[in-house]
Amino acid sequence: MQASIIAKTHAGVKSAVTLFVTGWFIAAMAFEFDGEKWPGAETEFYFALEGTSGTGILWNTAFREALLDWNEATDFNYILREESRDPCLSDSLNGVDFTEDVCGTEFGEQTLAVTLTSYRAQLLGPPRIIETDIVINQGQTLDIFDGNLQQFGVRFDGIDFRRIALHELGHALGLNHEPSAAAMMAATVGNLDRLTADDIAGVNALYGGLSNCNVRVLSYGRISDSLAAGDCTVNELTLGGSDDSFIDVYSFELVETTTVQFEMASTGLDSVLILADSKLQYLDFDDKQSGSCSSSLSQTLGPGSYFILANTFDEPVQEACGTTGAYELTASFSSSRTPSLGNGTSLNGGSSSAGFSAGITADNGNSFGNRFSASESLDLDVSIDIDPLHVGQPGFLIIAAVVDGEILLLNQQGQFINYSQNPAQLIRAASKVLDATEELAVLTDFVPAEVGIDSIIVDFFIGYGVDSDPAEVYFHQTPLNLIVIP
Repeated sequence: MQASIIAKTHAGVKSAVTLFVTGWFIAAMAFEFDGEKWPGAETEFYFALEGTSGTGILWNTAFREALLDWNEATDFNYILREESRDPCLSDSLNGVDFTEDVCGTEFGEQTLAVTLTSYRAQLLGPPRIIETDIVINQGQTLDIFDGNLQQFGVRFDGIDFRRIALHELGHALGLNHEPSAAAMMAATVGNLDRLTADDIAGVNALYGGLSNCNVRVLSYGRISDSLAAGDCTVNELTLGGSDDSFIDVYSFELVETTTVQFEMASTGLDSVLILADSKLQYLDFDDKQSGSCSSSLSQTLGPGSYFILANTFDEPVQEACGTTGAYELTASFSSSRTPSLGNGTSLNGGSSSAGFSAGITADNGNSFGNRFSASESLDLDVSIDIDPLHVGQPGFLIIAAVVDGEILLLNQQGQFINYSQNPAQLIRAASKVLDATEELAVLTDFVPAEVGIDSIIVDFFIGYGVDSDPAEVYFHQTPLNLIVIP
């Protein structure tokens, strides 16, 4: 994060790019962009152009084909809306039309079309695009055809409109002119009438920032990591700007409205936490008012996909903190439903369609979470939907608790035994003929403080197996986390 980002304001800015008639392409691979882009690599575009070209093709048909060409060839998606919108109106809607001037300003003598783009500043990277409109010079003679602009023995009445649409739509999604490339985005129109590898690579690079970073799936609980040389940078993530601060990217999914809380604790790293949606639109960030190196934020979110970004400043804000160093990221949640435990897996690679659910509650199931005080009374109930192939077979249930790297297994007397000290024997929580659904109360009215636990972090796993293959255990990938605080 840039050190001055907190003082930034959000303001729309208009920028025009122009396609000229004269000139030729020079072959090269050198796509150009400044990093401004649409969140989520998509936007709606409105078009309802009237009239027919000299070759009998509707203007609107050619424009639609140009939109679809960008969609089919690149990672960007234009959502087509065949409705008329005024391109000179700042209405947050993208439109196109033939006009006699550039919204009050005269077209240049050789100008075919102009793309007008509005930007808005954001927390990381260059501004994002919020509106883009295309005005086409109705004073120019246009037609619709393929191939060279001039063909021996064939007469076309003007410049090809379709390649103009392709070019301007490239600007609309964030590409600049290519002064030295054999590409549709070259600064001058020429014989090229389709997108090239350079155009396609430019778009995919512009919208491929997440692929430059290692995106890890977030597990609730505590993660120890660091920001240091070799980590992803904001520049690599956002593809633009001057922010070279390091950043770690974590993804998480919510199936219903959930309150999430994140703490990034460090004694030497000037930490910054940023919450973003699936389109990397920034929802919240820590304002660093605490005066420490650590940061935290809390937010109630609806169902969907999100990112939590562990970042720092490009220049330290807190005098005692630096831009590299270790941190601990603690993630907690509170929801009215039990959390997702992820996809199923097994110890030895076996397949199973079993489903696993579990949750920790301190209010008799009115809410579930993973962070509680040592004085609260906790219940932990688990449920397993057994694979139909295993129903009716003699088998067993396994409950594991991982604490400080040690694996504890629940025995049939309700005690957790250190399995790490005796891994030769798999301790069973229950041995029985497996029903279609197996339920087990792991904790009931458990008050940590009453057994001398003031603070602890535990990851629970639940699983089962069949006696015919006792070395195989089927369980879930995402741990059920418990954080107990004083």
